Amino acid sequence: MTVVILINWNGADDTLACLQSLSRAGGDFRVVVADNGSTDDSVARIEAFLASDEWNTTSQHKAEVLPLGCNWGFAVGNNKAIAYARRYQPDAYMLLNNDTEVEPDFMVKLQDYRCAHPEVKVVGPLICYWAEKNRIWSCGGRLTFGTRKGYFRNAEVMPDRSPQPVTFISGCALWADASLLDAEGRLLTERFFFGEEDFEFAHRMRRAGEKMAIVRQSVIYHKVSSAAKRMEGGRLGRDYIYYLGRLIVARLYYTPLQFLAIRCLSLPGCYKYFRADGLTARQSFRLVRRLMHDARTKEGISYDDFLSFHKMNV
Repeated sequence: MTVVILINWNGADDTLACLQSLSRAGGDFRVVVADNGSTDDSVARIEAFLASDEWNTTSQHKAEVLPLGCNWGFAVGNNKAIAYARRYQPDAYMLLNNDTEVEPDFMVKLQDYRCAHPEVKVVGPLICYWAEKNRIWSCGGRLTFGTRKGYFRNAEVMPDRSPQPVTFISGCALWADASLLDAEGRLLTERFFFGEEDFEFAHRMRRAGEKMAIVRQSVIYHKVSSAAKRMEGGRLGRDYIYYLGRLIVARLYYTPLQFLAIRCLSLPGCYKYFRADGLTARQSFRLVRRLMHDARTKEGISYDDFLSFHKMNV
C-alpha cells in the first residue's frame, strides 16, 4: 500500500480538483492531505469534501487532513506527513503536488512496474501540462556536472511509452520505497524551505546506488507553480532561489575543486537570467557576486531566506 501525500497551503481549489481525480484512480493507496497552516478556509473545505458522498461513493480510498499548524514549507511538510503516515505501515510514499490531476490508472501503472522491477526504488509518472495535456512538463532527467538535464521538456507526448531509466525525478510526483527513509524517518532534506529538495534527493540516491525510472504509461497533469505564484514577488527571486539551491547541493556532493568549477560555469547563465529579469548589467553583476558568496556560506535556504529572496524586485 502507498500513502499519497498532498501539501496544501491556501490552495483548496487545486487540492479539491486533485482529490476528485484521485477518487477515480485505481490502485492500493490512501491519501494524507497535510495542511501547511493555511490562513483561508482550506481545511474546512477539504474536510467537508472528504466527508461528502462525492468522495465516499466514488473513491475506494481512505483520506484525511493533517493540520500542521504553520507553513513548514515543502520538504518539512512532507516529512511531517510521512512521520504521521508511518502508522499505516505503507510499502511506499508518493509525494504529489496538490496542483496536479491524475489519470485513473496512474497508480496502477506505477505499482505494476514496481512489482515487476523491485530493484527500482524510486519511480515517477509522465507529467504533462494541465492546460496542454499532450505536451510534456517533466519526464525525469539525468544529473550532469552540477546541474540536471530534463528529458523531452515541452515536447509532445511520444508514441514510445516504455519505462525510462533516469537519475532525476521531479518532486512534483515522486514515488519512493519506504526503505529509503533516513534514520530519522525523513525522505527529503530539510535544508530548503521550498525548492531543490528533489535535486538533493537525486544526488543522495545516486550516491547510494539506487535506481530510478519514469513509468511513461502513468500520466498526470500539472498546473505548474500554483503555490509559488501565491507568494509575493516575481521571477527574479525565484531565479535566485533556484540557482542558490542548486549551488548549495553542488557544494554538498562535489569536491571543493569541482564546486569551484561549477560556480565558474554557472556565472554566465546566472548573469543572463538576472539581465532577463530586468536588472542592469551592474545590478546583475552585483547579484551574481552575492549569489556566489551565499552559495559558499549558506547551509540551506530557510523560511526567512525564502521570503527575503522571493520579494526581490528590480
